[in-house]
Amino acid sequence: MNTDYFYLLLLCFASGFTQCLLLGCFVYLLRHHCRYQFHKSFAVVLLMLSVGFFNNFLVSVCRNLPAAEFINTLLILYDYIIVGGFMIFVVTLVFPGRYSRLQLSFIEVPYVLALALFAITKSPWVYLVVQIITFVISTFLLIWLEYSINKYTIMLRDNVGNLEYFDLRWGAILLALLYAVQFIWILESLSQYNWFSVGEVSNNLIFDTLWCVITMCYILFVLRKIIQQQVFTVPASETVEQEIENTSPDEYYKVLNNNDVDALIKEKKYYLDSSLTLQKLAIHLGTNRQYLSNFINREKQKSFYEYINDFRLEEAKKMLDGWTEEKHHSMEDVATMSGFNSYSTFLRSFVKKYGESPSSYLKRNR
Repeated sequence: MNTDYFYLLLLCFASGFTQCLLLGCFVYLLRHHCRYQFHKSFAVVLLMLSVGFFNNFLVSVCRNLPAAEFINTLLILYDYIIVGGFMIFVVTLVFPGRYSRLQLSFIEVPYVLALALFAITKSPWVYLVVQIITFVISTFLLIWLEYSINKYTIMLRDNVGNLEYFDLRWGAILLALLYAVQFIWILESLSQYNWFSVGEVSNNLIFDTLWCVITMCYILFVLRKIIQQQVFTVPASETVEQEIENTSPDEYYKVLNNNDVDALIKEKKYYLDSSLTLQKLAIHLGTNRQYLSNFINREKQKSFYEYINDFRLEEAKKMLDGWTEEKHHSMEDVATMSGFNSYSTFLRSFVKKYGESPSSYLKRNR
């Protein structure tokens, strides 16, 4: 019995600490980073989660009451409302600004109605139906958003020279993890009938305490990512059509095919601009983005991202080849001076192209 009370105290302490962290992140996000819609959506999730962790305090108070199971189910149904909040956040992350608040709010409708319906009827079937609905909706969202993220990534590689702050592949991994956690949560909740029976809940309390720690790590990771995240959009179709009208096919061939584009880019070193985009390079070369995109994709058989990063890697390699005790830079400086946004991106690109790290290459060739 004392052991169970120890676990309850541990859970309450972990929940309280997690609540403080969530509220701190909520205030920080609202005060310093509310540029995009997904920032605001995540702030709402943080607030909902902080309220949700108060459930553990209610568990410790209500565990011996006759209505304990009913109260617990209500609290779990509130957790499903938080799941709906996460769904809204992910949609706004993948499709920033596409949907209004009213449209997004419909995701929460079945969960709010389920909580109200259970409060009135106390029917266990409500909880089962909510789990089925959640599983169906989340499966659809996982497939739809995975497809959309892959499509967005392809678009980025054809338009952006540095993906670091635009890339959403971390979101795809996040989606898969959330789906797995949700599946485990459903199985775990179905397997336990009398959660409040103190003699049987030690394992659940340990699991929930660990969940507090996992949640804190997860929230800090996502917060860091969305603060850095930037939104990239290509020009509207009307703008692209206007560009094509203003540049004839003859001009396209003259500017791109009759000139040594690679030599011009190397001479002017446009690739050193870490924020270089297809649009910017097209302006530098005196053509439009559509023609330049076709040229890189068809003639070079590369995406814009690969095409520009090849120049950057060559620049970095020259710096390493000229490395001496008197004339040298840190690897971070080499990355920045060759046009990369960060050393980690530079390292991945260098290893992929040359099969070894910059440090190994330098050591082998000195």
